[in-house]
Amino acid sequence: MDIREAVPEDNDALQALQAKCPQGTDLVATVINTPDFFARAKAYEKYKVYVAHEGNRILGSTACGLKDVIVNGNVKRVGYGFQAFVAPESRRTGVASQLHQHREDYAAQQGASLFYTLVIEKNTPAMRYIERRGFLLHRTIVMPGLAIYKKIHTDIEKHVRPARPEDLDRLAALANQTWQNYEMYELYTAEVLSASISQTPGYDLNNFLVLEENGEILAFLGYQDWRQVMKITVDATSLKMRMMGVILKFAGIFMPMPKMIKPGDTLNQVNITLTGFYDPAHLSLLLKHLNNQMLQRNVDFIFCICDPKNPILKSLKGFIRIDTAINIYVKNLQQDKLNTDRPVFINGLDM
Repeated sequence: MDIREAVPEDNDALQALQAKCPQGTDLVATVINTPDFFARAKAYEKYKVYVAHEGNRILGSTACGLKDVIVNGNVKRVGYGFQAFVAPESRRTGVASQLHQHREDYAAQQGASLFYTLVIEKNTPAMRYIERRGFLLHRTIVMPGLAIYKKIHTDIEKHVRPARPEDLDRLAALANQTWQNYEMYELYTAEVLSASISQTPGYDLNNFLVLEENGEILAFLGYQDWRQVMKITVDATSLKMRMMGVILKFAGIFMPMPKMIKPGDTLNQVNITLTGFYDPAHLSLLLKHLNNQMLQRNVDFIFCICDPKNPILKSLKGFIRIDTAINIYVKNLQQDKLNTDRPVFINGLDM
């Protein structure tokens, strides 16, 4: 077995292997990066996608993205490990370990001060595995899933518009003001924000909603439509989710309720990426506006990912939400360490 960088010619084989590797706990789903397997990694200015192979047969893959973020008050480069999967018949043979070592080595060679990855809290085997590799649990954060099933009344339609190129300076400044005291936040300029938008597939200024009154931007919200980069098919749901579905079906007799998720469904979702606001109430208005837009586009859920101290959590009143706990695991590659007293920022593009 050897490890090498993935190339575009691997696209079909990697998608076929993803189809054999469902993931999840309460909800088990098959996730296939389509049409471009590499689209998710392209959200990072610098990245590597690796494959393990024997001859022409791909056994597994993983990816690493690099970004410059705040680490204990200073801007440092960090590595993020994601998209790891191994063919069922090749598990417990050292494939995953070699793939993970390659992505960590790449981050270290690029001067990363630390390496992090995200693991769903209920995925005990993955947590134990990553801990054996020297990662420590830094923080448990929450990923609310907001069900889209009815129009939510707002009076702000005339004040909401898509972002324009001339907004980028103000959007970057507002985002920095909102999140500059968060660990792992990437400071933005207009140029950095523009580059991030243009390098990310299925993502442009139309993915940014701006709330403006009398020429002042009060809040903005960026989102990524995952249907542009991947297809998620539900394979199985837990007893807890099935019971919730029964309750929703009964309640739906009397009032509009979210649809039940069942095996075979395609899960359509958008993820909140970058935001900025002075008042969480303004962000709440934008979330409701996004809900109404996505209802017309047959999207099922809005997802965001938040530190427990994140004010976005105050913006979710009026939504039916399903929370998933996510663990941030960190391995220090240099002496720099995250400040455990400060909240953490995770961009939705990481998901």
